[in-house]
Formats: sequence, C-alpha cells, structure tokens
Amino acid sequence: MKLKDHLIESYEQFLNQSLSSTLLKGKEKFLDLKNRLIKELKNTLFNLIRDKIKKNYSGYITHLLKSINSLKNTIDKPQGIELILNFKDYNYFIKKFDKVAGLFKNPVEINKDQHDFIGGFRISLIGGIISYNYTIDNLIDKYSSFIQIEISKIVDDSEIKESEKEFENFIQNQKEKITEYLGLYEQIQF
Repeated sequence: MKLKDHLIESYEQFLNQSLSSTLLKGKEKFLDLKNRLIKELKNTLFNLIRDKIKKNYSGYITHLLKSINSLKNTIDKPQGIELILNFKDYNYFIKKFDKVAGLFKNPVEINKDQHDFIGGFRISLIGGIISYNYTIDNLIDKYSSFIQIEISKIVDDSEIKESEKEFENFIQNQKEKITEYLGLYEQIQF
C-alpha cells in the first residue's frame, strides 16, 4: 500500500512539474513573439516615416516648423534657445536660419546631434532648464506602450489560456489513469 501511495505521489509530482514547466515555456514563447512583433512593427514604422520624409521633405519641414512654433511660448526665454537637429535638417536650417530665428524673440542656436536620428528635433533653453525631445525615435518609443496595447488586442492570450486548460485537463486525466492502473494492479496481485 505504501508503494502504491508513493508511486501515485511521485507521478503526480512529475505531472505537476511538467505542467508548470510547459506553461512557463509557453508563456515565455508568447511574450517573446509579442516582443518581436512590437520590434518589427517599430522598425517598419521607422522605415515608413523615413520614406515619407524623403518623398515630401518640404511637407516635413513645414510640420517641423509648426511643431517648433507650438513650443514658442514655453521655450522663448532670455537665456536663449538651442535647437538640435539631425544632419540633414541641420544643413537645411543652417542655410535657412531665418525660418527658425524668426519664430523667437530671443537668440537661437542650431546644432546637429552627434547621433543621427530619423527626424524631429530636440529643443531646450541654453543651460538645459527646460528641454523637449520631439525626435521621431523618441516619439515612437514614448508611444510604444500604445503599440503594445494594440498588439495585445490583436494577439489575445486567450489562446494560451485555452491551451493551458487543455494541458491541465490532460494532466488530470493522467492522474486518474495512474490511479485506475494501480487499482487494477492491486486486484491482479490478490
């Protein structure tokens, strides 16, 4: 009788460990898939924006100027303003400095970023008291939580929960079968 109980207990522990391990691996694979999907989506978004900027650079410049202008009341202080741009935009605005300088009452300094980015800008008061990062890279990263929520809506983990339930039922059936087999084994011995 003790041997039977020991066998049942050992087998149930094995099944429970298998269940836990399999469920954990399934969840890890699901999260990995979700993260890869988000990364691919962000890369696609970067490439799409880069292409749109190339195709309509003048429209992009107009948008950039409107975005800079929207910060005018907050950032136009006597300390002066530093506008940091990517390489291409820097070259454009250095040649057309009056387009930016004309937006502000106070002095404006234009610099290019050491690390090139797709587009957008960083703007701050000289001395860095107030700073805004409107680079495309930063905006995409900032709103990636919305991307994750939307992907979660598309890739619902209810399928994983359904698989978990099926596997739990399988484990339960295996436990019942071993109990049944051991009961039959006892009948044969006596």
